[in-house]
Amino acid sequence: MTTLEIKNLNKFFGHKQALYDVSFDMQPGTILGLIGPNGAGKSTIMKSIVGLTNYNSGSITIDGKPLSKNHRKGLQNVGSMIESPAPYPNLTGRQNLKLFNDGSTTNEEMQQIMEETQIIDFADRKAKKYSLGMKQRLGVAIALLNHPKLLILDEPMNGLDPQSTHDLRELLVNLSKRGISILISSHLLDELARIADYYVVINHGKVIKKADSQSFLSEGPKTVRFETDDLDKAYDALVTAGFEVTKNDKNVEIADTNESMNAALAALSNAGLEILNVSRNQVDLEESLLNLLTDDNQKEAK
Repeated sequence: MTTLEIKNLNKFFGHKQALYDVSFDMQPGTILGLIGPNGAGKSTIMKSIVGLTNYNSGSITIDGKPLSKNHRKGLQNVGSMIESPAPYPNLTGRQNLKLFNDGSTTNEEMQQIMEETQIIDFADRKAKKYSLGMKQRLGVAIALLNHPKLLILDEPMNGLDPQSTHDLRELLVNLSKRGISILISSHLLDELARIADYYVVINHGKVIKKADSQSFLSEGPKTVRFETDDLDKAYDALVTAGFEVTKNDKNVEIADTNESMNAALAALSNAGLEILNVSRNQVDLEESLLNLLTDDNQKEAK
């Protein structure tokens, strides 16, 4: 059974359409990165899932239960932190957790959540004194209450220092291994690339791509770079061997195809060059996203 299934979701704000037939699903224990520029519709999708805003047409099913204005049972299995976390400022972190606990989380489980999200040190201070990073961690802790099967996290790494970001990343991976599905948006694409199993790319309220992480990052140009003891001679040797070559300060670069590396190594060796380093390079998540958005924006402009 899918944890989350969204079909043909449409949303209007007045006469302005914000979502256009958005469809995707999630399997148990997977991490799905929802990515796109500001204003693309990511938060609107998340708010629609948890019932913070109504959608005009389409369907949302959570753990097999349809979600609508009059049917909210599916939300019992959802923990969320959307946009900025908003704890009660005059309560401590611990008091906030107790307030949001529906009674299904024991004191021992709450203690474990506080340890996992590393809020123990400030759990008994009033939330109004928290930094943004502290509020983010408390927001994640609140989302983990009541044994969710689906976590929805909007920019959870915002305001975190590098160590806290690393710790949160490890926590999310461990949660997914327990079978919890995690829908996450983040502008920290390098961090997202370390944990996401799948990506859904949103632009102008439309899904423009759905792919697993491996195929998403394997698309686009891949190259092989060679560093030798003579840059100009290496360039000439590869051109003579029939390669299209790009040269920079230290390396020569060719397209990475099935046989290109071996053929290039042979050409460089036959030219008497010492090969100091060889590396493969492919587009990263940020570059892949920018290429997608550029192509989509050009289509939108036509």
